[in-house]
Amino acid sequence: FTFAFFSAQLARFVISPVVPNITREFGVGNGSIGFALTAMWIAYALFHLPGWALGYRFGERSVVIGALGFMPVGSLALSIAPLFLFFVASVVLLGVGGGLYYSASTSLLTKRTEHTGRAIGVHNMGAQVGALAAPVVATAVVLTYGWRGAVLAGAALLLPTALLVRWWVDPTPPARPD
Repeated sequence: FTFAFFSAQLARFVISPVVPNITREFGVGNGSIGFALTAMWIAYALFHLPGWALGYRFGERSVVIGALGFMPVGSLALSIAPLFLFFVASVVLLGVGGGLYYSASTSLLTKRTEHTGRAIGVHNMGAQVGALAAPVVATAVVLTYGWRGAVLAGAALLLPTALLVRWWVDPTPPARPD
């Protein structure tokens, strides 16, 4: 789960270092990009509660896998965005996926471990390392593949992570299926 949260954070934080490239390509100002990124973080915040509720309804593992599968769709859409409006919608998808992931994953960790505080702490450490690694990854990738390649780095990590969770984490029964 630590690597999953690392990948989820990297997918969102890799955008900021390439903002100058994005503003040039779309011909928009920093305020427009700021609006898009703010919308992403608002979606992230707003979807924590639905992530928890969906985890109770369908099982946390299902929501975690769904979110880890949903976020690469946002990264991929972001990488092919033909218009700035499409870019905004794509970053919001990243925020939605991240919000759904976090609540369900921490609920799942709580159910699976005796040392909940330690488990959530290590889990959150993955997010911080992902945020720290994002500028390095973005800089390394943007030089060769441009900003679109840089935002694909998140998708490249998230898809295999979703498959690993699917294979290695036992299904969780819904706490409240009705």
